Amino acid sequence: MRVLQALAPVWFVAFFIGGAIALPRIYAAETLKRRVLVLPLENVLRNKNYAWMSDSIAENLKSNLLRSGRFEVLDVALLRKIDSSIQFAGLDATNASALARRLNCEVAIVGHYKARRQGRHDIVMFQVDAVDALEKKSVVVKNEEAAVNAEIFDAVKNLAQTISDELSQSLEPLDSEAYHRDDRVEKLIRRIENPPKGFLDTFTLGASPGSPPVKSEPAFDIDTFEYDIYVDYDQAEGVSAYLLDYQYWGRRRTPTIRATGGSCERARCVFTSRDPVVTLADVVGKQKITYTFKIHLPHPKGPLVSRWWVTAGYPATKSFALLGQSNPEALAKDGGIPFDAMRGFGHFEAGLGSGRLQFSDTIKWALVTQAFFAQGDVSQFVADSGYDARLSLLSVGGGLRLDRSFLMSGERSRTGRYGFAPFVGLYVHYQQFFRELAGAALTTAAFVPEIGINQYFRFGYKLRWRWVLTLAAGSFIYSDQNLSYARASVGVEYAFR
Repeated sequence: MRVLQALAPVWFVAFFIGGAIALPRIYAAETLKRRVLVLPLENVLRNKNYAWMSDSIAENLKSNLLRSGRFEVLDVALLRKIDSSIQFAGLDATNASALARRLNCEVAIVGHYKARRQGRHDIVMFQVDAVDALEKKSVVVKNEEAAVNAEIFDAVKNLAQTISDELSQSLEPLDSEAYHRDDRVEKLIRRIENPPKGFLDTFTLGASPGSPPVKSEPAFDIDTFEYDIYVDYDQAEGVSAYLLDYQYWGRRRTPTIRATGGSCERARCVFTSRDPVVTLADVVGKQKITYTFKIHLPHPKGPLVSRWWVTAGYPATKSFALLGQSNPEALAKDGGIPFDAMRGFGHFEAGLGSGRLQFSDTIKWALVTQAFFAQGDVSQFVADSGYDARLSLLSVGGGLRLDRSFLMSGERSRTGRYGFAPFVGLYVHYQQFFRELAGAALTTAAFVPEIGINQYFRFGYKLRWRWVLTLAAGSFIYSDQNLSYARASVGVEYAFR
């Protein structure tokens, strides 16, 4: 035990040092290998006897850079597949940097060579420039001469090795979180390096002419032939037929188009189910390739919550002696509450409606929640006793509302900015009357019928946002009493349809 106690400090130090070494590795950011654009060296004097050196030096550079494990390489063969008309003559560090950045390369290697006669031998002079395309500056510059004999191949190989080594020492890998390449160029490079087995490049589901645009463009993988395409409510609104727009990989084709849960005539499709399936098939080489697109359309009646709103305003309150109901003049024991003394201070309302399970296409239901706050100085015992008590009322509840909306420019207009909707609401409210918020309270419930009209002033994206002005009247009905109100509220509503 004493030995263990004596060794404890040593273990602690060793653990601390080991942790200090390991933590940077654990939490180190992921790195991204720099991509090098290796361009063929320019044969300045256009000497046909040495034209082979242009691609030979580039190939040696590519091999050495890849062997180092520190770089990716985009060589001239791949570059010519991207753009067969590209010209490499006259490139300097600045031009090469711009070209490299467009091709998602962070380093460019350019250079030139020329041969001259010296005595009985030809001498080739090389100049190679490795450029940091992100900083637009040269990081490795090499000038070398070599006699054109059996050793010229070794000289080219050694030059490539030297440039690769110095480039590895000069440039660190990139932080993958801080640096991002153009996805479109990456997709093109990936497809050139690994040609797709299929024939489609992009697929877009669009609306028929005259309808709002509906687009869904999947991020194609090169060897994936089945896709799910989700159409949202904004895309599907008002669309009766869809157009298939597709781009080809390689030569233009006329694939066979079929649909289940609908029908397609050429590239125009009408769907009769919410989950139709469209297939495009053609023969590539000797293999039949079929693309399957599972299309998911939204519910025809709209989303589960098709609109929501919030409003706030001022209620004016008054008690009415109707149908035998009474309103006492003072607050007496075991008596009613003199509601005429209560003055409304504020009203809040929130609601939501659904496009589903509606009673009809014209009359809509919605769920509503409300809150009222009122205060009043209530006489005690008798009206002129001189003893007043300040009562506060907090009323919270909710229920069902039915409304019928009208647009001044037409029932189904998408451009009408003004509309109105008369409504009827039936609610139940839970209420508390109290003198102090933390004190004792009288708790009761009230049945609340309400009628009113909402006026809408539409604005925003597809006119879905609306200013709401509400004018309404209702009554809290108790046993043998009531507290009626008229209120004005303003707020906003968002309607999906």
